[in-house]
Amino acid sequence: MVQAVILLTVYLGVPALLMFLQARWPVFRKIGAIMPAYAVGILVSVTGLSRSADPETAHLLAGLRTWLQNLCVPLGIPLLLFSSDFKQWRSRWKQVAVAFAVGIAAVMAAVTAAYYLFRGQAVPELTKAAGLMVGFYTGGTPNVASLKMALQPSAETFLLVNSFEIVITFFLLAFLILGGYKLMRRWLPYEKPSAAVEAVPADGTDTAASRRALARAGSMEDYRFMFRRPMLTGWLCALGLAVLIAGVAMAFSLLFPPDYRVVAIVLGITTLSIAVSFVGRVRRLPKSFELGMYFILVFSIVIASDFSLARLSPDTEGLFYFIATVLGLSLALHCLLAKLCRVEADTFTISMTALIFSPPFVPTVAGAMGNRGCMLTGIVVGLLGYALGNYLGIGWYMLFG
Repeated sequence: MVQAVILLTVYLGVPALLMFLQARWPVFRKIGAIMPAYAVGILVSVTGLSRSADPETAHLLAGLRTWLQNLCVPLGIPLLLFSSDFKQWRSRWKQVAVAFAVGIAAVMAAVTAAYYLFRGQAVPELTKAAGLMVGFYTGGTPNVASLKMALQPSAETFLLVNSFEIVITFFLLAFLILGGYKLMRRWLPYEKPSAAVEAVPADGTDTAASRRALARAGSMEDYRFMFRRPMLTGWLCALGLAVLIAGVAMAFSLLFPPDYRVVAIVLGITTLSIAVSFVGRVRRLPKSFELGMYFILVFSIVIASDFSLARLSPDTEGLFYFIATVLGLSLALHCLLAKLCRVEADTFTISMTALIFSPPFVPTVAGAMGNRGCMLTGIVVGLLGYALGNYLGIGWYMLFG
């Protein structure tokens, strides 16, 4: 129990600390919060804090991680979407459709090519691992959880695939956040995003000081003034609305079979959040985006803390190289197809993020790029991946298994 309390304190306290550091010192704003959060999660895993040899404690810790993941995503998505102007996306639906199509084509081709490259090697349950990778790179963890039930890989194979995927994609995420998106802007057509941000004091006052403060408060991932009274009232209202939306979406999902409830919840939350964002008072709630990022930071630490070095051994090298090959080929093919189809650079980057990392990581990369307008594009692409990923993974396994 003590270990669970300490772990929960780390999960909930470190994101708040990272937000404080960013608000206090400019150097931390340059680094960003997501990479330190991911690093803390891996450190938690390496030190053994996230697991235990005692079966009862281990079950408790695993349940804690699952509970936090199930909490952070339903609350984080609405808060992140409330302040977005979705009218900007309507003129870009063709770009989104093309970006999604080339991303899916790249993933399927990469998994198939890697499968043939490694088929003659001693890779445990290669066909099932390949089916899982289709799920990973067309929506993320929700798809993989469903595919685990359908493909029934061994527990060892499933845990190894998860651990290796976390390690490998960590470096890709670091590359994107630390400036890799700039290379995409050189390679693909690029449209500079609008820097306009709408912000209004929660108490209705309109002084020069409040305008300056709220201009800072409304910018992407700016945690300054987070706990001042007008801001506090605003984001508490936003949190209450997010809880209401999540509750309605979860109730709605009960109308669907169990295998489709995750997709139904995400679709319901996103649809309701988009709808209420058209209400001016909701869109102007201060610090809703930053509060949503808090939940994403918690989610990031929880996900990274599930990595285990104990699962690594010389016998599993083939599986590691297989996953690395899938990712490398997928990125190369995606870049090439995007170039041929003239996909806009930020649309490509955010679509790739949604497919490889899943929608919860979309705001992180959007924040790094300074382009909040592309966030809905990533969410939409990720939702399409959620909807199709299970079919693609099972279909691929039935074809090659």
